[in-house]
Amino acid sequence: MERTAGRGSWLLLGGLTAAAMLQPLACRPVGDSSGGPAAQAQVDALAQVGPGVVMPALDAFVVESDALEGALAAWAAAPSEPAALLAARDAWVEAFLAWQVVEVLQIGPAASSLTAIAGADLRDEIYSWPTINACRVDQETVEAEWDRDGWFTENLVNSYGLDAIEHLLWAGPDNDCPGQVPINEDGSWDALGDDGVAANRSAYAVALAGHISDQAVDLRDTWSPDGGDFSGALASADGAPYPSSQDALNAVFDALFYVETMSKDRKLAVPLGLQDCGVDVCSSTVEALHSGLGAAAIAANLRAFRDLFTGADGDGIDDLLDELGEGELAARVVADTDRAIELADSLSVPLDQAVDQRTAEVEALHDALKAIGDDLKGDLATVLTLQVPAEAAGDND
Repeated sequence: MERTAGRGSWLLLGGLTAAAMLQPLACRPVGDSSGGPAAQAQVDALAQVGPGVVMPALDAFVVESDALEGALAAWAAAPSEPAALLAARDAWVEAFLAWQVVEVLQIGPAASSLTAIAGADLRDEIYSWPTINACRVDQETVEAEWDRDGWFTENLVNSYGLDAIEHLLWAGPDNDCPGQVPINEDGSWDALGDDGVAANRSAYAVALAGHISDQAVDLRDTWSPDGGDFSGALASADGAPYPSSQDALNAVFDALFYVETMSKDRKLAVPLGLQDCGVDVCSSTVEALHSGLGAAAIAANLRAFRDLFTGADGDGIDDLLDELGEGELAARVVADTDRAIELADSLSVPLDQAVDQRTAEVEALHDALKAIGDDLKGDLATVLTLQVPAEAAGDND
């Protein structure tokens, strides 16, 4: 199996500085350099992000990704054993929910290289939803070349990651490809038989989990003071890669918008038929459709948002707002977040079923997320003189 650990966190961080030069900084406001209480509160909030919020989430995911790799290896050793498959599914659930916390923390290396300072696209290497191609995963299941050197660099992210593993674990003996696709037209899928499909799916899943584990360690090491120390770079904001503390704070602010652009819009508005659907309801477009964890994923996103906003057990953006005399705004964001978490936790059925059968409850969750997003785009951006991400600026739903 191809292993990709050892990219080198220091090498990655060196590349991050160069990547920062490509980002549009001229329109970013300059932070408060007066040394007053608000400026110190901003420094304290940035210093808490890495060690207090991101690193604990990454540590937890590394543990769960290792456990997933082990459970999938046990399934591969007995691919026709129902108990082994169920144990692998359970391990995937734990890894998936741990990742849903990290999903929100797309700052620097986990973020997009096209839109974020120091973005290195590491998120997509681990989880690329909604960019997933189930048919391509099925084709790769037949081709069985995942152990070949260069396979991960030659293939698109829509054929690997946690989302691809979900398909492998829950899809069963059938494939998701049209009849004219070669694996169906030439009979190569049917030639595997049910046992062969299970054997190939499980072996493929092990390879994907190994890649995820490598990427998870690489991402953690990049943030670690003992590795690339991106935590320190974010906190110091001395020009590498953030030109100022205001740019660093804007990177954290951008990450908070995950609950607006992804949790609200992509995970709820699209299935509800409010965006990009074309019909009244598109419940089959929910995240984690096979495992039924769509609502749990949103709840995890919201808890991560709360930690990033409050600094978890330390200083956060809420403390900065307090120093600026905007404690009421900070309290409102936290209260709205807690309300949204409560609503997400109360959806006890898979999200696609809830969209179809308990639509009002899902709409209430959508509205709760909208309240958070409205404050992000409105009062919060104004008070802190922060720039709203382009993908969220024109969203009025």
